[in-house]
Amino acid sequence: MSMNTLLRICAGGLVIILLLFAALQINDPDPVLWTGYYLACAVIPTLVIFQRFSFPLFWVCVAVSVGVVCLYIPGTLEYLRHAAEEPLMQSMNPEKPYIEETRELIGGAITLAVLFLALLLFRKLRPED
Repeated sequence: MSMNTLLRICAGGLVIILLLFAALQINDPDPVLWTGYYLACAVIPTLVIFQRFSFPLFWVCVAVSVGVVCLYIPGTLEYLRHAAEEPLMQSMNPEKPYIEETRELIGGAITLAVLFLALLLFRKLRPED
């Protein structure tokens, strides 16, 4: 198996991660927003599979992901104050919004990592001369 094939398979794995994240948002209170976010971000590693890249879309997705992470930092800090008595994996509770906010921050951070991994894979597939 060639290195290009292996890199494309890795990009496919990144696509699958983001598609799974999008699928998990179907039951979210605002599924269109979150599903659209994850699907838009999934375009980046999909393009890498075809040795293409969209830097404008990449930077928009990065900016949104950074915004998601920053937006949910306060809720995550609140969750960390209650982490000993509050499991992260529980149903949503309007009295404990920090649990959902922490999960959103984790999703945004993972997505940010996936985007930069896709950029790295693209650069390995198409080295600059």
